[in-house]
Amino acid sequence: RRFHPLPDGITQRIHTADPNTIGTWADRILDAKSLDEVFWE
Repeated sequence: RRFHPLPDGITQRIHTADPNTIGTWADRILDAKSLDEVFWE
């Protein structure tokens, strides 16, 4: 809800991510102010 709607590119990355990457994003989302802060590589 916070960053809704998600861009198609982000949605695709989520669907193809491994569990470790999902965990990293989950940790970041708590403090992120933007999608870039969550999904940077």
